[in-house]
Amino acid sequence: MALARFSQRSERPLASCAGGGTPAGKKSSAPKHSVASFRGASIEDEDADSRRVRVAVRVRPKIDEDISEKCEFVDCLELQPELKRLKLIKNNWIYESYKFDEVFTESASQKRVYEAVAKPVVESVLNGYNGTIMAYGQTGTGKTYTIGQLGKDNSSERGIMVRALEDVLAEASPGFEAVLVSYLQVYLESIQDLLAPEKNNISIIEDTKSGEVCFPGATVVDIRDIDKFLEVLQIGDSNRFAANTNMNTRSSRSHAILVVQIQRCLKGNDEKDFAFVGEESLQNVPALSKSKLLIIDLAGSERIDKSGVDGHMLEEAKFINLSLTSLGKCINALAENCAHVPTRDSKLTRLLSDCFGGFAFIAVCYPFDV
Repeated sequence: MALARFSQRSERPLASCAGGGTPAGKKSSAPKHSVASFRGASIEDEDADSRRVRVAVRVRPKIDEDISEKCEFVDCLELQPELKRLKLIKNNWIYESYKFDEVFTESASQKRVYEAVAKPVVESVLNGYNGTIMAYGQTGTGKTYTIGQLGKDNSSERGIMVRALEDVLAEASPGFEAVLVSYLQVYLESIQDLLAPEKNNISIIEDTKSGEVCFPGATVVDIRDIDKFLEVLQIGDSNRFAANTNMNTRSSRSHAILVVQIQRCLKGNDEKDFAFVGEESLQNVPALSKSKLLIIDLAGSERIDKSGVDGHMLEEAKFINLSLTSLGKCINALAENCAHVPTRDSKLTRLLSDCFGGFAFIAVCYPFDV
């Protein structure tokens, strides 16, 4: 799995931000400094380092399903974590070497992956910026495990969603900060509410002045403790589209998006002047600081010849691959410092448009070919 972080700092961290560092009232845009490609790059100064795409790789081990299928495995990767390099082996004589910001071996723990890559994004959101953490990879490579594992029986198994909310709740001040959560999915280019499945065509509204993206009509839950959040995740996961394919017994057929909004409301300049924040009072209290964290478990990219899907599932695969292609175009545009980022090519990239400035990208891969 590869993880990346792209962040853009602002001079006013307590301002309401769009795009992970764009001050309130201005649309987000591509950063002014050049950024690294997904193969990694040397950075000349600390400021440039904070603005580039950061990439790490995590490779999942063989699991019981792999072994039970009695497949013939061909090792195709060689990890060099001390050098932060990965070799893609094509045959006995030919290989390609890639350098990353982090290389995680098969034994890397959930905690280590979270702290190395996702936690810095969560911290920036707590400081008033928007941010995104995203899992990408072929179906069956462990994206949902890394992002959405609940870990009810074993807390060490908890994924990025749960760990992120633990940190957010630990830092939130009861009484004058609200942590509001929505859970959505993009399925066949429509946005649906995982907490209220009857809401199956939610619109995307973008503020023309600030660039802020919102989803009117989506269920919003005020989270005060981690148990409530685990309950929300469990409900949402049960409503997500999944199917059995040749490559994965439970292949996600939609992109799942957890939207976490942190709102700080106050009336004066002192902590004692902070107004109470809650579901009922938020609309009547002026917000001086507002930030958003998106955590996304992307549907897996598919090779149709290997997944063996047809009919309706083939249509699902087409929509999945098209939206992933659109996402790739946006990331490349950011990496190349393009004036135009094509966020309107898909629903997935549209809902990401105000959070591209603080970006964590997680792509999952096998250490072998089958």
